[in-house]
Order: sequence, then structure tokens, then C-alpha cells
Amino acid sequence: MAAKIRPVYCGNFEYDARQSEIERLFKEYGRVERVDMKTGFSFIYMEDERDAEDAIRHLDNMEFGRQRRRLSVEWAKQGDGAIRRREDARRNNTKLRPSKTLFVVNFDPINTRVRDLERHFEPYGKLVRVQIRKNFGFVQYETQDEATKALESTNMSKVMDRVITVEYAAREDGEPPSSGRGGSPSRYRGSSRGSPSYGRDRSPVRGSGRNRSPPARGRSRSPDYRPYAGSRR
Repeated sequence: MAAKIRPVYCGNFEYDARQSEIERLFKEYGRVERVDMKTGFSFIYMEDERDAEDAIRHLDNMEFGRQRRRLSVEWAKQGDGAIRRREDARRNNTKLRPSKTLFVVNFDPINTRVRDLERHFEPYGKLVRVQIRKNFGFVQYETQDEATKALESTNMSKVMDRVITVEYAAREDGEPPSSGRGGSPSRYRGSSRGSPSYGRDRSPVRGSGRNRSPPARGRSRSPDYRPYAGSRR
């Protein structure tokens, strides 16, 4: 009985990179069984583990794409079973009652800003509201289809080296039952999309080190596939 193929993690490329482009990179080093393409990262299954090791050695830190990002290429931290369980969890999440507002958790609460979430979610539709509350956030789209597409594409994706969990918000306005600090989202509905000013990011020119300039992104590393402990079902 053949041994299970150990996946290679490849990340930090542009969100619009094609599967064929990633596959072509790895084919230089051996036969590729399949490529499991995600948003901004992928898992590559090569027939021979020695070929995979060659690919890791040559491709890690290589510049790739229009923005010449440096790829992060390494062995995935867990095997195929963990990846499959993660994908099953994502599919189950889509069975929740749909909403135009998404609930986002597990990002870095210290360094992640509204602009970071905007950049991560705006490829999937027109954003109405993006808000960060302590260690969670809300992303609201103009249409239900856009929100669903974003959920399917971004759940378990990476934002600044953290694997985020994305699910439908319990309420359409995105507010948790006890809103606490941060203000009512209604005050953001009239905001211009061209110059958003919500949450803690509304004054980026203040003296705070966090808001002075975008955080150094570095290279994405392989995600940890352990499910988020605080995720709501």
C-alpha cells in the first residue's frame, strides 16, 4: 500500500495567482499529483518526497508574481487528514443562515487594522462596512452573493501570518448581543467608501505606533490547522 503523499505549503503569492502557475513552478522539480489552491496560498502534492524537498529548497524565498513577492515554501505542518477536516469545517460553516455581514476572528488583535481586513476582503465584492472590535471584526458586503463568495474564499485563509475563521454574523447588522464598546454600526452606514473611517482605524495619523504605517508583512508561513477554539458553530 502506497504511503500518503505529504503536502507542501506554498504561500505569500497574490490572490489572483492561477493554479496552473503554481503547478508549473513545482513541475520543474518532479511530477505533481495535485494542487489544492486556496486564497493566497496552496498545498502541493508531489509524487516523490525527494522532488518535494528539492522544490522547497529552490522555491522558498523566491520572488514570484507581478508584485515580486517572496514565496514561502515548506512542508505543511500537518498531514492530509487535518487539511481534509479543515475543509469539512469550512463547508459546514456555509450551512449557517446566510447574512451579508461576516464575523471574523483569530486575526492578530494588536497589529491588524481595518485597512488590512479591507485589503483581504475587497476582492470579493463591494464593502459597506469593516469594523474591528477587540479581537474580532465584522465585514459587511452590499449583496448576499458577495458575502457568500467571500466566506467560501477567506475562511481559514491567512491575514498577517494568522489563520482566520470567517462565518456569517448572527445578526445582519453584525452586532453581537452585547455590543459593549466601539459604537453603533449605524454611524458608519453613511460613510464614503473612498475614505472609510470606522473602528479604531479612523485616525491613522495619530501618534500611535500601530497606526503610523502598515505593519511589516514578511513572508507567510505555513498555517496551523488546529481549529479555532472560540469559533461559534
